[in-house]
Amino acid sequence: MMKTDLTRIKAILTRRFPQNLLFRRPLRGMLLLIVSFFLFAIIYKPIHVHAAQSYSLALTILLYAVFITSPIIGILLVMKHCGCFPRAEKWQLNHELISLLIILVAIGITVYFAGFFIEEPKMRWNLSTFFDSMLRSLLVVFIPLFLPTLINIRYALTPETFQQYLISREDEVPAEDSVQQVSIISKAKREELLFHTHELIYVESQGNYVTFYFDDNRKPNRVVIRNTISDVAAQLAPYPFLMRVHRAFIVNLKQVRSKNGNRLGYRLKVNSCSSEIPVSRNNTSQFDTRMQTMQRSVHQ
Repeated sequence: MMKTDLTRIKAILTRRFPQNLLFRRPLRGMLLLIVSFFLFAIIYKPIHVHAAQSYSLALTILLYAVFITSPIIGILLVMKHCGCFPRAEKWQLNHELISLLIILVAIGITVYFAGFFIEEPKMRWNLSTFFDSMLRSLLVVFIPLFLPTLINIRYALTPETFQQYLISREDEVPAEDSVQQVSIISKAKREELLFHTHELIYVESQGNYVTFYFDDNRKPNRVVIRNTISDVAAQLAPYPFLMRVHRAFIVNLKQVRSKNGNRLGYRLKVNSCSSEIPVSRNNTSQFDTRMQTMQRSVHQ
């Protein structure tokens, strides 16, 4: 029983998880945290938060907030750019909790040393004052810091599912009257790409360029043009089975063979491709709707 519980806990901790704004956008996340910390301390006054001798309560809390800003932003930027943790697409609950604990301890230490400048410095250099300052600051900032994680915890509790899609004969060998030719014009209108819809597997954005991947029957089966993914998506809008599933990907739904994931996002397996195509969280519902419509047509 204990082994089963440990396995379940490990599965939850290593499941994909929405990255906290603090780590995704450090400056914006820190600003939101400071505002939340200030309002929480002023309104609820947890564990008898009190003003310094020379300042009002509001000014005292504001000064502490200012003191913790620089070191915490420094830690966030180091964590973001040194490669300590993966990018948002591979973020897990255990990464979230470890990162927040590091920030929590750093805030407690910073608040202790900030007290030498804000409060009366006499008799502060001792362990009892250090632990008292740590405890009070951690309890005050805990709820504002962990609230986004608690809101998103439902994603960690939702197991990932796998679904395979049926292949229709029409998708494999389209009839001549169902073949549709597409013309994609580049941003500078100096290039034109012509292809048939059944040949396209997916489209990927790479900066100012867009790469089109085709099945092996088309030569060349990989074409790069100068354009944006948004402009390409607009040109492909008349074809509902060519769907933009991610900020950097458009996929031919008729080429999708399976999906794996949960409400946080899917990973798609497509024909003639060893890599997986991501479906962002905002597009999962629309993806399921379109795939269900296509699957019903397969059964008919």
